[in-house]
Order: sequence, then structure tokens, then C-alpha cells
Amino acid sequence: MTLPTSGLLAAADELLNPATEVVHALAPGLRARAAAVLLRLALDETLDGFWGGITTNMSRNGRTRMLSLQWYVRPSVARQWYTVWSSLSAACHHHTYELPPTPAEVRAWHQDVTELLEVLPSARL
Repeated sequence: MTLPTSGLLAAADELLNPATEVVHALAPGLRARAAAVLLRLALDETLDGFWGGITTNMSRNGRTRMLSLQWYVRPSVARQWYTVWSSLSAACHHHTYELPPTPAEVRAWHQDVTELLEVLPSARL
């Protein structure tokens, strides 16, 4: 069971702007990657709810759901959703030869995710 999307966004915000010593003790790269995971989870949970209201037959494959979104919402929203989701997906996967996302990058994605979660219900065609 996951937190509601508002809880996921709040948890990501706490990781990006630590108020406690425990969170502040974590490395910035680790906090940024963990926040990216929470933001992507918020996008996935919202998309699950969106597709649940349209059809129960939609595949659980994230890329398929993203590509199909363009026929159900405004194209600009679908493009932005796919771009942010792809960026977060890349940031979530740890590779030893890559640097983690910077906190500034994740803060920008946080803003994008917040806007997308507000826009999706009204973006249906």
C-alpha cells in the first residue's frame, strides 16, 4: 500500500528540503534519488487511477500507458507527462558510472509533477 499522492509529494519535498537531522545526515545524491523514486511513484499511482476510470484492460506497462495517453488527454499534457516520467525513470535507476540527479533537477521535476497531477483531471478530451 502506498501513500496518497499528496503524501508522496510531501515526502519527496522533505527529502529535498530536510528539516530533521536524520534526513539531513543522508548524502544529497541519495536524498535526490529517493525523492525521484517518490515522484515517479506519484505519477504512476495517478496514472493507475486515470486508466482505472477509463478501462480496466489497460496494460500495466508504464510506457504503453504513457503512449496511449495522447488519445485521451491534450497532446501537450501527454508529452509533458512522458518527458517527466522518462526523466524520473532514468534518475531512479542507479548506475555506477553515472552521477545521481542533483537536488535542483529533482526540485524542477517536483514542480512538474505537482502541475501534472493538478492538470490531468481537467485535460481529458
